[in-house]
Amino acid sequence: MKANLFALYGVMLLSLAGCEAVNAVGNSIENTFKSVKMPDLSVNKDVSSSPAADGSLIAGQGECPTVKGMADLISLSQFSDPAIPTPDKLVSVTKLDKMTATCDVATNSVTVELALDFSGTLGPIGVKDLNGQANYTYPYFLSVVSPDGQIMSKDVFALSMVYENGQINYHRQDTLRQVIPLLSGQEANKFQIIIGFQLSESELAYNRAQK
Repeated sequence: MKANLFALYGVMLLSLAGCEAVNAVGNSIENTFKSVKMPDLSVNKDVSSSPAADGSLIAGQGECPTVKGMADLISLSQFSDPAIPTPDKLVSVTKLDKMTATCDVATNSVTVELALDFSGTLGPIGVKDLNGQANYTYPYFLSVVSPDGQIMSKDVFALSMVYENGQINYHRQDTLRQVIPLLSGQEANKFQIIIGFQLSESELAYNRAQK
């Protein structure tokens, strides 16, 4: 997070049920977005997310900020050997399946309520490791982008998935509240909220190779 931007905009992120902040996970936001095409500023009027042409998820509502799950970053596949990402070495795959967003616009701020639906599936390696219970934690981020395309903030959360004995599929929902202060003359729907998994270079390369 850039300190000067944080001081200027005073962006706050409050996490609710099931979301736990983690510190210094993975690359900086600049590196995360370096080779990812940023979305345009159009607003989708549906409250629940719908797939875009590029495979991303988009949610928004009229005067609300656009919320986008970026196509390259809404799934995370982990392998026992990242250099050999073959099906027999798959530990697990986790996906952001759906987002629901609503907002409340006040004079000096907009509050966005988010519900994020995730699913997970164990691969052959994950099933082998399943002895009574298997716990996995995956980092995902939420960033606020200003009307001029500047990244104002980034927060990283821990998505926890607990597989019981014999269970290979898992579903859970995380809820977040994002408060974005508005300066004089700023419109809430010109802001964007970007969501995705915090991927390593090999994980990002794998996602792109699947297209």
